[in-house]
Amino acid sequence: MKQFLITVGGVLVGLVVFLFLMPFLIIGMITASASPPPQPARMVLQLDLREAMTDQQPTNAFAAFGGEQALLDVLGRIDAARTDNAVQGIFIRSNTGGMPASQAEEIRTAIAAFRQTGKFVIAHVQNDGVRMSMPGYLAVADADEVWLQESSEFMPMGLSAEVTFFAGTLQRYHMLAQFETREDYKNAAATLTDRTFSPAHRESMTSLMTGLYDNMLASIAADREIEPAAVRTAVESTPFTAARAVELRLVDRLGRPEEAARAALARAENAEMVEFAEYRAPTHSGGRVIAIVQGEGAIVSGPVDDDIFADDSAMNSDRIAEALLDASDDEDVAAIVFRVSSPGGSVVASDQILAALRTAQERGKKIVVSMGDVAASGGYYVAAYADEIVAEPSTITGSIGVVGGKLIIGGAMDHYLSSNTETITVGSPLVEMFSADRPFNQAERAAFAGFIDRAYAQFIALVAEGREMTPEQVRAVAGGRVWTGQQALQHGLVDSLGGFSHAVVRARALAGIEEDARVQLRFYPAQENPFESLGRLFGASSESVEALVRINAALSDPRVQRAMSMLREEDANVRAEADPFTVR
Repeated sequence: MKQFLITVGGVLVGLVVFLFLMPFLIIGMITASASPPPQPARMVLQLDLREAMTDQQPTNAFAAFGGEQALLDVLGRIDAARTDNAVQGIFIRSNTGGMPASQAEEIRTAIAAFRQTGKFVIAHVQNDGVRMSMPGYLAVADADEVWLQESSEFMPMGLSAEVTFFAGTLQRYHMLAQFETREDYKNAAATLTDRTFSPAHRESMTSLMTGLYDNMLASIAADREIEPAAVRTAVESTPFTAARAVELRLVDRLGRPEEAARAALARAENAEMVEFAEYRAPTHSGGRVIAIVQGEGAIVSGPVDDDIFADDSAMNSDRIAEALLDASDDEDVAAIVFRVSSPGGSVVASDQILAALRTAQERGKKIVVSMGDVAASGGYYVAAYADEIVAEPSTITGSIGVVGGKLIIGGAMDHYLSSNTETITVGSPLVEMFSADRPFNQAERAAFAGFIDRAYAQFIALVAEGREMTPEQVRAVAGGRVWTGQQALQHGLVDSLGGFSHAVVRARALAGIEEDARVQLRFYPAQENPFESLGRLFGASSESVEALVRINAALSDPRVQRAMSMLREEDANVRAEADPFTVR
């Protein structure tokens, strides 16, 4: 009976999804498959950076319904527009709420390359908060014109990091966090185990933020053609009025967004404004293939999430390993760029991905790792053996260390719920070591510490071998400490500074592809066919679903509908004549 009810419930849920969502999905797919309208002969692209961006393009066919931009997609469109004669310039709505510094650096680089072709960029800043995003300003500081709305003051600029510590909270509510860390600078669990910054934690955070801040000051000074000391003084004197920002040459003109947009169109002469997401870049075929393997989010093991609405927010080790192996098995692929944007995760999952990377190298493929906003801990682990590692100056990387433990809630359960948990075990005396009901006992703590020690030693050894360093050299820059990309370069943890485009250039060079030769970028994992996603949801083949959609599209054609109406009318006449009981 229970199974019957579950089955009936599943059918009902499926019907609800089918009846209410299918029309929207089918309309979307029909629209996508229809011939798009022609684009204007002269365009100014409008790019809105005010919303958060993911690092990479989702592989899920339906993730686009979320409307979130992906950094790699934005960079690709800017690069395509750079050589598209129809595109005259770009109008940017600047980010003022906050964005990762390395994202800002990548957009800044793309804008500079775009402007080198003689095209223009106009950016508008509309600050309406108590703090102004320094990375958001950095992204557009090199524009031909930076506009600021006159009623938007140049708000306080700088960096801040707020860390809330919960050790006292846990104690108050009769809970406890027990963690093993290797070593002092591995502070991922500090918010649960500490009440304030430890000296090592404070030193690490201060060093990281100072490095990010200094990088941004230097870049803003170069873009605005102002002395670095003057930029530092200006930033540290914020807030001030919009008029003062013009005097300090931090902005060029004052006006509202509509005025800045009109100024952009006036520059282009007879051009039309086109939303960035609607811009269709010219397609080119031919050339050798550079594979782009995408990995974003926490590194995890386990089954791949096949939910058609999943947002690819984790680096599943099965999926990423398969992508690396598929790319290395493709004879067309000349080299691989492995884009990593991850704060780390499972040791075992990271090891699986690294093994696939090394197999790809054994198959003759050169691999360049392009680090996103963060490629730390497990995110560095998976990159250690790459032929080259490329990071932005503000990428957060390193964190070569290990942390693990558990949260003990047994005391809270007893105090607030008067519960009593008892356990019966067979097998190893340590089988209950990760129970949340009680702390580790001495034997369990020793066993767990041994696991952490072995994992850390393994991490040190593989970085030493992969980066051609001695274990002592690695230990000197490890200890769980995080570095900016600029600092990591100085310590030998990365090979060069730059973004995704620079990583592609390095992959071309390693593959022996001439600088001016055309290449194709092929993304792995490949974006799934929407018909495959829909077919999996309803248990049908992708061919069947595609056929259904195309039949529906054909039936929606007005000409087909007129013909069917005529056939229905004729059929009614025939049946009426044959059936004496039909009333006409």
